[in-house]
Order: sequence, then structure tokens, then C-alpha cells
Amino acid sequence: MDLFDDTKLPKDTVICAGHSLFFRSFFQVFLPREFEHISKKKKLVNGGTVMVTLREATLGSGKKEYMIDPKSIVVVYGGFGKHTKG
Repeated sequence: MDLFDDTKLPKDTVICAGHSLFFRSFFQVFLPREFEHISKKKKLVNGGTVMVTLREATLGSGKKEYMIDPKSIVVVYGGFGKHTKG
């Protein structure tokens, strides 16, 4: 993943923008399976902002694995699940 390769993408902070459905899927995939969090079930509100720390681990086989550090989730603005119709 280029995000963790300083020779391809040198950085300390990355800002990612996208659709709320993308971010719900992102949390479902990259949070530990056993970790319960509203982000896995509810979408971000429009303009919602969340800060997380991504981690990279190398497995015994040499394969890389990526995850969100569950303790790092901070809702900066808006939050999850406050959508209304109309």
C-alpha cells in the first residue's frame, strides 16, 4: 500500500474525502472484526469528519495487513447516523 511507502508518498498526515457509504465500508473492512463501533453500521453525516490512525503489520509469511487502531477514532464533526429524509 503506497500510503505506508515513504519513497512513494512521503507524509505525516493524509486527508481522504469520499462518500459516506465508502467510509462505512472502510470502517467495516479495516476495524477489527470483533470491535463494535457505530461506524460499521451507520453512515457519516454530510460533511462529517473523523480522524483515525491506520496501522500496518507484517505477518509471519511476510504479507502486509492494515487496520484502523480502534482507540484512535475521533469524531471531529457531525458523527454517524443522523441522516434525515426530505
